Amino acid sequence: MSATEREHVMPPRPLIPWTMALCAGMCVSCALVLSIAADALLREQATAVGPLWAIPVAAAVFVVLAHSCARLAPLKRWLYAASAGLVAGAVVSAWWAVGALSASKALDGRAASGLEFVVQGDPSINDDVYSYTCEARADGKNLATVRLSCDRELKVGAHVRVIGRVSRFENDAYGRSRVLRGEVRKVKAVRILSVDEGSPGPLLRLRNGLLASIAPATDPARALIAGVVCGRSARLRAQPAGDWFSVTGTAHLIAVSGSHLAIVGFVIEGVLQKTRCSRGLQRAILAITLVGYAAFTGASPSAVRACCMVFVTLVVNGAGRRRHGLSALFVTMSIFVLLRPTVLFEMGFQLSCASVLAILCFCPYATYALGELGVPSGVASVLSVTLCSQLATLPITIPAFGTFSLIAPLANAVIGPVVSALLAVSIVLAPFSLVGPLRTWALVVPMIAARCALFFEQLFAAVPGAYVSVPPDSMWIYLVPCFLAVLLVWWPRPRARPMAVGLACLMLLAAIPYVYWDRFAPPSVTVLDVGQADAILIRQGGAVALVDCGLDERVVAALVRNNVHHIDAVFVTHWDEDHWGGLPAVLEQFSVGTIAVAADALEDAPAEVLNRPGVEYRQVRRGDTVDIGSFCARVMWPFESVDGEGNEDSLVLLLSYVQEGKGLRILLTGDAELDQEREFVQEVGDIDVLKLGHHGSKVSVDGELLDVLKPELSLASAGEGNRYGHPSDACIDAVKEAGGVFACTIEHGDITVTPTANGFVMRCQ
Repeated sequence: MSATEREHVMPPRPLIPWTMALCAGMCVSCALVLSIAADALLREQATAVGPLWAIPVAAAVFVVLAHSCARLAPLKRWLYAASAGLVAGAVVSAWWAVGALSASKALDGRAASGLEFVVQGDPSINDDVYSYTCEARADGKNLATVRLSCDRELKVGAHVRVIGRVSRFENDAYGRSRVLRGEVRKVKAVRILSVDEGSPGPLLRLRNGLLASIAPATDPARALIAGVVCGRSARLRAQPAGDWFSVTGTAHLIAVSGSHLAIVGFVIEGVLQKTRCSRGLQRAILAITLVGYAAFTGASPSAVRACCMVFVTLVVNGAGRRRHGLSALFVTMSIFVLLRPTVLFEMGFQLSCASVLAILCFCPYATYALGELGVPSGVASVLSVTLCSQLATLPITIPAFGTFSLIAPLANAVIGPVVSALLAVSIVLAPFSLVGPLRTWALVVPMIAARCALFFEQLFAAVPGAYVSVPPDSMWIYLVPCFLAVLLVWWPRPRARPMAVGLACLMLLAAIPYVYWDRFAPPSVTVLDVGQADAILIRQGGAVALVDCGLDERVVAALVRNNVHHIDAVFVTHWDEDHWGGLPAVLEQFSVGTIAVAADALEDAPAEVLNRPGVEYRQVRRGDTVDIGSFCARVMWPFESVDGEGNEDSLVLLLSYVQEGKGLRILLTGDAELDQEREFVQEVGDIDVLKLGHHGSKVSVDGELLDVLKPELSLASAGEGNRYGHPSDACIDAVKEAGGVFACTIEHGDITVTPTANGFVMRCQ
């Protein structure tokens, strides 16, 4: 049969090995035990261990079914494997949990200055703050794994002494994720006392030397080379160029994984074939080289996973057995979980395993289906890999990033070969940069390839609609793995016409909510939950406005979960960071038409928000009005020109809505307090809703002010556990004594007010 004929043969359903049941049992029991251990580490108290009884009960049930139920005889091996996996996973994760609790207790009462921290991996960089996974030591003994944050870059293996604070992680999503990865405490370094780089091994010295010669901090192209060759992508991700890879769905190209090892293996194998070494010796050298490269790049879970699968395949081939990718994958995953159960919660491991599983199961099927639609075989092969991995990782990527790249298949088809070429030439030429006389020209060709890759990244990232924002808490994303499971069981023969109709219907269904929220959104005002900061969303139909932008990127997540796709106007009440700090992130993520501030306040605007292409800057004065759909925002304060630096300079807006028998009046006060509010309150008069000034401080309102405004509902935006005590008891008591209802984002999350014929309704997140 020719290659062309084979491409048009319906691929068989992949054989799922019993090792899948073993791996699944381990993962389930590990997840349960580690989650309970994380509760204990975060809450500083004993947690309920009752759910743990489900593990031995389930294991016993599987054994009984396998032993006594004749109908399940074909599944006997699966049932025994699942039972063994449950027990093994529970044992290793319980062992880790006991060690983690002991390590946490060992750090009680210890000052950071009395510990030595050994850097274990590359940093994550956020706002010039470097965060490292470190081993905390005292008297030469390892006590625990911690998360160290400081203001300078450290090398892997460095021994660091600091003055700082050792504390527990907060019981939130971030703290839980760090604890589940094995870090029992966080350390914030105030001052670094000493750094000893120690005596790194030969691979680490080679890596540090190569990174020094590449100098990733000096140029995005150099940062890309460092990420692709050395596995050090933190510097690239901290630059705007790093966002291009996220938008285009090509971030996996700079993460060392199976594709990297395949290219390195191809280069090494090409060299070995020129020698007279035996086939067995060539395989041994290839395996050792790949292991060395995985260690050289930092031994990321995806690289080690790929390396283990290659090793298993080489062993199987050497033994004369038929290789089976899924068996190698599940055996590798099981070994990972047994050796380090916390790897189960590392995103790199999750993404790597999910994408490889989908590619092994569905890539031939997707290639065949695309061929039925008339897609050329070469293009179909590339697209199927991207589509399979992208769909399989949706339940991981959407909650983490809140975006879905629509241009990913095309971007991967174009940029993937460029990055592969970059890696191939870099692993050959980059080592020559360690030689002084050759340093100038050794990176010339890699730099050309890197700049070419960045050119295409920027080109695709700039395409309108390259990605869509998806609420991180969307439940529909979990239907995708269910659909893939049904497809695996059903395995229907793809037909061109039904597939075309199905794709058209799917695209139509996906477009309906987008069009609804983009053009037909009902009138509403939402106080967004962005922590100890302010951000208020106003929308009606296709008109969208934002009053203040919070402190950081949390405002983007809040807008995404409220189905915002563009913003017509952003009002910045004043230049306190908790009101404008998230504006740069908003400008990067959304199309913004106008930025409006109080008269003359633009002169003191932060440089990060100025001179943005396509954005109009407007200064508004008392009495000016701005229409937002059927809403009308009228400026009530300040009376005179201001610089926007103080709370007393806050822009105050009276928001009115009258349409189809529905009416609503809301006063948005920014950080204004009683001294300012008394100046305009008589002019405002009776309102329906009051957005309390300065997060509900004790001087934001009093009984006299509330008697004039008569709000039925008073809202405060504040962060849980904030050090200011907002909202204050005095503010809450004043609202309740005036007969109004009080609500705060701390308790209710996003708070949405919608006008009705009988007044308004309040809806909480």
